[in-house]
Amino acid sequence: MVFLTSCATPQPVPVPHGPIAIAIAKRGWHTEIGIPAAALTGPLATLGPANLHRKYLLFGYGARAYFTGHHGAGTAAEALLPGPSAINLAAFDDLNDGTGRQIIWLYVSQDDINHMLAFIWQSMPRTGAAPTPIVVANNASMFYAAQPDYNMFYNCNNWAVDALRAGSLPFSNAGLHYSSDVQAQAQRIAAAQTP
Repeated sequence: MVFLTSCATPQPVPVPHGPIAIAIAKRGWHTEIGIPAAALTGPLATLGPANLHRKYLLFGYGARAYFTGHHGAGTAAEALLPGPSAINLAAFDDLNDGTGRQIIWLYVSQDDINHMLAFIWQSMPRTGAAPTPIVVANNASMFYAAQPDYNMFYNCNNWAVDALRAGSLPFSNAGLHYSSDVQAQAQRIAAAQTP
């Protein structure tokens, strides 16, 4: 008996769908993930900006030296320098706050969000029960030390995709470098989630 497995039509990757909208936010070359405050669970729900009870918490990763100095608005040239990394937690009531973010909404379950939050928590090294902010921009925006180190081959966009993949969303880091690459994937997933 001959099996023609090589000719079989590949099965599409299933796209999860749930009742909770999360934001894939592009600001220039930088990608952030916006999670509703009501969906925050675990230790991240107790940190700085999360306690303000605003509608969303944005999570972003970047090169520590420029990220903390420019609050996520550094240049692409600065982003090429390898070194220590940081994660920014920023609380917002409105993600369309005039900073030029381009947002795509994806729909996931609470379980998917819990897995994303677990990935983010594991990205934050700590010696005690909770990490300590390394820079406080204001009470709604704090920076924490992160791992792994930042470099041109693992940047804010790669980290965001890894967090989204932890939540079972079918993103890929293959050939990904720019926030526009993340947005293109997010658009395809959003289209697949549309009834």
